[in-house]
Amino acid sequence: MDDGAYEEAARAFRAAAQGSPRDADLWLELGRAEMAAQRPARARDAFTRASLLQPTNPQPRILIGHTWELERRWDEALAAYLQAVQVAPQQARPYRVLGTRLLRWGRPADAVEPLARAVALAPAHAETWKALALARYHGGDVAAAEQSFRDGIALHAEHRGLRLGLAALLVNAHRFEEALTVYAAVLDSEPALAAAHVGRALLLHELHRQAEAEAAFEAAVRVARDPRPYRARLLAYRQLRARDATAPRNPR
Repeated sequence: MDDGAYEEAARAFRAAAQGSPRDADLWLELGRAEMAAQRPARARDAFTRASLLQPTNPQPRILIGHTWELERRWDEALAAYLQAVQVAPQQARPYRVLGTRLLRWGRPADAVEPLARAVALAPAHAETWKALALARYHGGDVAAAEQSFRDGIALHAEHRGLRLGLAALLVNAHRFEEALTVYAAVLDSEPALAAAHVGRALLLHELHRQAEAEAAFEAAVRVARDPRPYRARLLAYRQLRARDATAPRNPR
């Protein structure tokens, strides 16, 4: 498997699983090898054997769902994820997988409940907070989305995705000063994050603070690993400012 020899790995795992048919881990490994070899139906058979041997373990059912997704069989995948939740209702991961899939499939309102349950069971998982906030936002509950972002940040102050998600929500609500505060917090912890400097520059421009905006673009150039795209944005902004400075003003 480590060498990418998935066909050979599948044959070896199949022989091992058939020799020890009650070893669920071998069936799981066989399924993973078959998945890597792009044979989801065979993988599903192996994961099903594992699920029968471990009836309270949600992982085989989650993996069965993945095989259905590879075949674009969304209803069957959803059924597998629901089964994973049913066999392990006190574990966060099945709810997380179910919720993130529903969000990915364009069903944010349906994703909220399982993601909220996942957060309640495992509040230390920052990405679940982000997914819950996005589900609430795209489901139309902006206030609840903002609260989820802020609750997640309270537990995971250094998590970039949560902070940038909150910043995007504030920008979309035209709450530019508040978004600037969020970008400042991001840059306090990650001063070399060029994209955050650009986001700050765009906000400063919206607030008609062009000199500060240009300085933020310059900061992005200084810290970027590859400064070329940021230098291009800086030059474009300087050209914009020059055009604005020479444009005739309408008399009042």
